[in-house]
Amino acid sequence: MDKPKKSMTEQEKESVIQRLWLTYYNDTLYEKGVITEEERNKMRVAIKTRNTSRRR
Repeated sequence: MDKPKKSMTEQEKESVIQRLWLTYYNDTLYEKGVITEEERNKMRVAIKTRNTSRRR
């Protein structure tokens, strides 16, 4: 039997969108030579593990 799909909360959606934008900017900075590969990789880890429960 199929499990019902869990709907994302607005906070979860916002978190995903923020992570996508941060990853895009991080990759763009690397591609343009603004940051090194090491800096890009450190930022990837930071983006992936960041706590998004804080509200603005």
